[in-house]
Amino acid sequence: MKRTIVTALCLLIFIALIFPVKTFAGFPIGKYRDIVVPSFSYYTQTDRYDINGNIVKGQPGARFSSYSTSLFFGYGITRRLDFIVNVPFVYQVNNLGKGNTVTSQGLGDLVAGLSYNLVNFNYKQYLSVQASGVIPLYSSNNGTSSLGLGDYGSEIKLMYCGSLLGKGYFNTELAYRRYFDLQGPNQFSYLLTMGYAVSKHNQISVDLYLFRSFSEDKAFNSNIYAERDYAFFKPQLNFGHQFTRRFSTFIGGYYVPYGINTGVGYGGSLIAVIKL
Repeated sequence: MKRTIVTALCLLIFIALIFPVKTFAGFPIGKYRDIVVPSFSYYTQTDRYDINGNIVKGQPGARFSSYSTSLFFGYGITRRLDFIVNVPFVYQVNNLGKGNTVTSQGLGDLVAGLSYNLVNFNYKQYLSVQASGVIPLYSSNNGTSSLGLGDYGSEIKLMYCGSLLGKGYFNTELAYRRYFDLQGPNQFSYLLTMGYAVSKHNQISVDLYLFRSFSEDKAFNSNIYAERDYAFFKPQLNFGHQFTRRFSTFIGGYYVPYGINTGVGYGGSLIAVIKL
């Protein structure tokens, strides 16, 4: 039961909204097994953090909101090697104030790659590495798009997760992503998740997420998908329920209490984990 809960949450703790894509952590899927994870997320902001981390109030009536859905698929090639792919769809509303509104929608950045379990410790903790490619599924005008950076990229991620004493579990991820553009960006992120099973079918967890993107382009963009040089810290509280051994759902909410050159945002996500 504990491993089922941990595996499900590690698969997709946080998808899209502020961040490009989240796939899954160190647990192997299992040879010839499939996992499908549909998700919905919401993000909104009115104010922003400047380059020094100070809050700047937005213009009256101005607000950026994003509604995104994503479909993740994972397949166990061997007991240690998995194939993963994630395809997001984004709908955005950017209210500029004074009655001016810009909307956009479409597919975002596809992320696909391989995850390999390096070692397990008595089948209680797992250390894995993941290598992925980033492919934009939209066209960009002179290198700009409201749906993303418009550049191809690659990512390498080290993941370690497993069970703790009692009914607890943990997940950690350290990732580096590079977009193939002269302005980058180079992106670094660290995720720590701690969870606890409060009953046979229910669990709660807390995510602490640190993100930093470096680029020569320092300009602020209210659309986080098109931002290049920024940083933020994001805690999130999640609740999960397991309906059957093959179907679980997770709901979470978050706020961004600190950032650099990004929005003072908040939102939430709803995730379903389906084991085929």
